[in-house]
Order: sequence, then structure tokens, then C-alpha cells
Amino acid sequence: GCSRAARRSGRKAGVIGETMSEMRQRRGDRPTETEEVAERPGEWSPEQKQQVEEKLASLMKSMKGNPKPGTSNEAKKFRDELAEDPFNLQAIFGLGKAYAADEQWERCCNVMLRGFKRVGELESNEDRFEFLATLAKASMNLEKFRQALAVVNDMTEPEDKDDLRGLNLMRTQVYCHNGDLQKGLKAFNACIEGSSFQDAVKAWAACSRGLKQVNGWGVTKNTILKLAETEEEKKQLESIDKLCEFKDDVHKLQTTKTISDLRLWLLTGFLVFLLVVLISILYWFEQRNLARMEWRK
Repeated sequence: GCSRAARRSGRKAGVIGETMSEMRQRRGDRPTETEEVAERPGEWSPEQKQQVEEKLASLMKSMKGNPKPGTSNEAKKFRDELAEDPFNLQAIFGLGKAYAADEQWERCCNVMLRGFKRVGELESNEDRFEFLATLAKASMNLEKFRQALAVVNDMTEPEDKDDLRGLNLMRTQVYCHNGDLQKGLKAFNACIEGSSFQDAVKAWAACSRGLKQVNGWGVTKNTILKLAETEEEKKQLESIDKLCEFKDDVHKLQTTKTISDLRLWLLTGFLVFLLVVLISILYWFEQRNLARMEWRK
């Protein structure tokens, strides 16, 4: 119902736009900048782009997962078990999942790495898959791409089709972020095999940053385009392409700011270190001069 209403609203807006444009043409008026852009499909005016970027940045900020503060009761239970038996693999697994549920990725990684090489001790294939999938997800959220690659390489393909699709989606991101285009494309094609256009375009959008990093965005877009059966789906693909472009630009800005802050702290630390060394040298010279004066007396 909501989608049909949205389509009706879109068609209505399009009709209104055409009517206003036709009226101005009959009067001999020059079309507005917005109408000129609207008449050229796929193009955005600077004002439109800025508005969409601002809205997307706000949306991303509101959707961005934030770690829950403190430690949940579930996490405390497994943490107490680990305190009694630091080598309890089931407690490591349970605590890692509890931290992941609270999106505390750093804590999740730290605890699950303790059991990474012992995952074969877990009894069921499902538990082994879930353990490694959780650790890989935590590694990706922390942008520890090489660590994520090591984890993914240890994962065996599950029998469940949805789990396999999720694994191939993660493989796409991991391989691309590690600079392996061929493996990334192979994993992406396996991920969307047999999928509807809607499911495939969601997977494509989820992998945007990684695919762009290895210049695989355009190739995969053509693959998704072949799945589009209607003009509406083709337009949807173009819209998602633009939204992903804005989303990735926002991420770059956020990353650049983080790196700049880090460099500032490193530079400040280095300058403080140099200042301490300089003061130490001056103090040493001063003591040496005092010692000479005392000796001469």
C-alpha cells in the first residue's frame, strides 16, 4: 500500500511538474533551473545535491549503530564464567555474541580472538560458522580488513542458502577491501545468483565502498542492470547509485576527519617529546657549567 501510494505521489508530482513547464512555455517564459535539471534525467543541480547530501548525512548519523553503554546482564554472565575458567570456549563464544548484540565491536573482537584458532573444538558446524561470522563482522566494523580476511578464509560454506548468501556478501566486501577484484566479483556474482532485482540491488549497495575501491562498481552495476525488468527498476538503480555515491563521500569525510585528528595528536605528542628532550639538554648543560664553576673555585 505504501509503495503504491508513493508511486502515485511520484506520478502526480511528475504530472504537476510537466503542467507547470508547459504553461511557462506557452507564456514564453524561460524554464527554471530545477525544471531544466528535471528534463535531463540522471542530473542533479548543485542545490539538489547539497540537500540530498545533508539529508543523507543526517540519516546515516541516525542509523549509525552506537555501542550500548556498559555491560549487559548476558555479557556479565559469560564474563563471570570466563573469570572462573579463562579457557572455556563456550563462554568466549557467548561473551563475543553478547558484545556483538550490543555493537561493542572492539570488545567482541578482543574476546573472540582468544578462541579463533580453537573454533574447531565447537561441536556443530552451525556454531563454528556463527563464531567466525561474528568475528569477521566485528573485524569489518573496526575496518581491520586483513584480520577479516584471515577469518573468512577459515570459514566453510554452510548448507543453509541464506547463510551462504550472507557469507558471499561478506566475502565480496572483505576481498575488495583487501584489493582482490577477481575474488570480489566471483563472490558478488555467487551472492546475487538466483536473487530478485530488489535483493540483488540491496547487496550491491551494501558492497559499494569495497567495490569502488577496486574499480568494480561499474562492472557490477551492469550485472544488476540486466536484472532490471522495468523502467521503474532502472530508475531505482540510478537513484541507489547516486545515494551510494553520497554515502561513500560522507564516509570519506568522516574518515579524513578521524585521520586528521589522529595526526594532530601524533604531532602534538612529538612536539612535547622534542620539548622534553630540549629541556633535558639545557638542564644538562646548566649542571655541567655549574660543576665547572664550582671546580674553578
